[in-house]
Amino acid sequence: MNAGEVRAIAKVDRIDGPSSWTVSGDCHMLILYEAGSYHWLETWLDGRRTSLGDPIPGEMWLAPFGHEYRATAQGGAVRSIEVEIPHHRLAVSPHARAIAGHDDPAMAALARALAAGDAEAGDALIAAIAERLATTATLPVQPGIARRIDDLMRYIQKGLETQLSVHELAEEAGMSVNNLIVQFARATGRTPAQYVLHQRLRRACWFLLNRPLSVAEIAFATGFSSHAHLCAVFRRRLAMSPGQWRKLMKGRASVDGEDQSVSGA
Repeated sequence: MNAGEVRAIAKVDRIDGPSSWTVSGDCHMLILYEAGSYHWLETWLDGRRTSLGDPIPGEMWLAPFGHEYRATAQGGAVRSIEVEIPHHRLAVSPHARAIAGHDDPAMAALARALAAGDAEAGDALIAAIAERLATTATLPVQPGIARRIDDLMRYIQKGLETQLSVHELAEEAGMSVNNLIVQFARATGRTPAQYVLHQRLRRACWFLLNRPLSVAEIAFATGFSSHAHLCAVFRRRLAMSPGQWRKLMKGRASVDGEDQSVSGA
């Protein structure tokens, strides 16, 4: 890669069972998942958990130069775009919040344009990443508290279909409700309730993409109180209904472009 050049590479990766990997090198790496999925993807940055759950097409992860990025998954296959950004062209503050499982259609479109040969998209993509990093920051969390929150994120992921009240989560973490809310927000940028809703939405998207279930069945399987609740969250967060999202993503469940789901009411 020439000095200052931003490069994007489309690739397909298949893993047959439990695997772990790291991303390192002399540049930043932006990873955009386009199709398929890893099962039970977990990512860490400098030893701190940054995401948990099967990736959804359109989500992005940033592995910054000079930081330890690590991931594990239990299997699966993905088609992705990897963007290499010279480290001197993008400053990443040590206090910037990790870009992990980030859904930003405009940023994703720039990565796709770059992969398609539009060199000018590189500058715009760097600017978009820099703006994202500048508008988010982490607050200090004690190592012991950070480990509790990392463990709690895994507990949440395993119980998304259940009620998961903040009182239950506080008890699981061994913290008061108020302290949990403060510390969880410091560590993740979301309150526990916001994080649970976010993870339920991601899980619902995975079901829409990969399983021939109705929207009502998916709402029940992902912990939403009702079909109407899931639809309301979809419209508020994604500006479309679950059915519209399913049609939009048709063919992206597999890296080979095969549709693995059917439309459900």
